[in-house]
Order: sequence, then structure tokens, then C-alpha cells
Amino acid sequence: MTDVDELALGRLGGAHGVEGRIKFVPFSGETEHLLSLKSATLKGKGRTLAIKIESVQDIGDAVLLKILGYDSPETVRALSGLELWAPRDRAAPLSDGQYYYADLVGCELIVDGRAIASVVGVCDGGGGDLLEVEKAGGGASYVPFRKEFVGSVDIAGKRIELVAPWILE
Repeated sequence: MTDVDELALGRLGGAHGVEGRIKFVPFSGETEHLLSLKSATLKGKGRTLAIKIESVQDIGDAVLLKILGYDSPETVRALSGLELWAPRDRAAPLSDGQYYYADLVGCELIVDGRAIASVVGVCDGGGGDLLEVEKAGGGASYVPFRKEFVGSVDIAGKRIELVAPWILE
């Protein structure tokens, strides 16, 4: 399985209770799709770790995970901060106009039919999502992923319309 087949679903938080449960906060803000999750991959801090999930408990905007082999707060604490990755079909379902970050990476920013940059990453800039782009002429920049800057998005065609090209100057 490649990273294209897997998506980062969220990040592990702190240990919870005395039995080795850990809080998991999904990036989507939704939890229902996580309730039947039985296995996943943890990534981060230079590590990749395949895990088996014993149980998932919904606690509103997050879930508590019980991971096989992690039976105390001390052992599960070592996983805090790692991202949980799972197959794409285990991710939160998308509504019209929504995209997985992974699907935006590799798209070309298009102005007047011509590619002027490529999306190499997506990050949270505090005030909203930012597209990290490499400009066709060299150099890198960030483009706010908001309607004032970005028009139509064609995931299948890997194209994103840039309506404010001045932002890359």
C-alpha cells in the first residue's frame, strides 16, 4: 500500500485512564467512520508502526483508542503526537466541494490555461488551509485555499484555478 492509498486521519493525543487508552482527534472532525477501525499505521517522529486496534470509544469530537500491546498510560504515551493513517475507504466520507489534502498535492495551479505552479503540500496556517506550491520559474510560496484566491478545483484533472495570480509575485 502506498501513501496515495492511505490517508492521514488524525493525530494521537494524550493517554487517557489507566488501561492504556489514548485520545485520537480526527482531522475531519467526524468520528463515526472510526468506530469500526481495526488496524492502522502510525507515522511521525521518523517512525512507522503498524497497529491493531482493540476498541474505539466515541467521546464527541474525538475517540479513545485501545491499541493492542499498549496496556498502560506509560506505554501508550510514547505514541502521542503520531498521525494515524488508514486506507482511503476508512476516511470520513466527503461532501460535494470537499477534498482530502492528499488529493490536492500534485495539482497544477492554472492561470489562463497555463500551469504556473504545482501543489507540493497543504498545511494549516492558523487562519485556514494553505497550499504550499513550487512555482514553475523556481521558488516556493503559499496560497490561501480560499475563494478569493482559488477558483474551480478539478481533482480528476489535477488542476486548480488560481484567480489571484498576483499572490505568487
